[in-house]
Amino acid sequence: MNESDEAEYVRLLNDHQAMIRAFIISLMPGAPGVDDVIQEANQVLWKKRGDFEIGTNFRSWALTICRFQAMAQLKKLRQQRWVSLSDGLAETMADEMEAEIDAGFEEERRDALRSCMGKLREVDRELLLERYWHRTRLQDFAVMTGRSVGGLRVTLFRLRTGLKRCIEQNLEAEGGA
Repeated sequence: MNESDEAEYVRLLNDHQAMIRAFIISLMPGAPGVDDVIQEANQVLWKKRGDFEIGTNFRSWALTICRFQAMAQLKKLRQQRWVSLSDGLAETMADEMEAEIDAGFEEERRDALRSCMGKLREVDRELLLERYWHRTRLQDFAVMTGRSVGGLRVTLFRLRTGLKRCIEQNLEAEGGA
């Protein structure tokens, strides 16, 4: 992992701490040692940083590691008779929590997209809606608007890049990841 990738990994790990904590707590309600599991999960995430590919889904990757850490602790607690959750119930809870986290994240992204789309010029918004909502072919839209296909491609690339940056800035400002 090069220096810039490691800096990005540190940023991702830091940005996801609240989610990691909430996820592990949700899997171990009332169980002793939750803070230890959070710390162990972070240690594993750090040790495995070389396995993570920058640009892929960090949230999913991190939650999988957190799930394994929590399940291992729950197994120990079951053996000590601290917890009576079965493996199946604990796995079901983990699946549901991960889905809930994903749904919340997607809703935040949709809200950010709506906000960013509202900041675009009408003509740019129309191009994006025609291309991606109505699935109009570029050739057809070029004929309708009297623009070249190449020009539309460049404009779409510029708009997608700007929207991506805007969405990321909105999510960072709201504390999302």
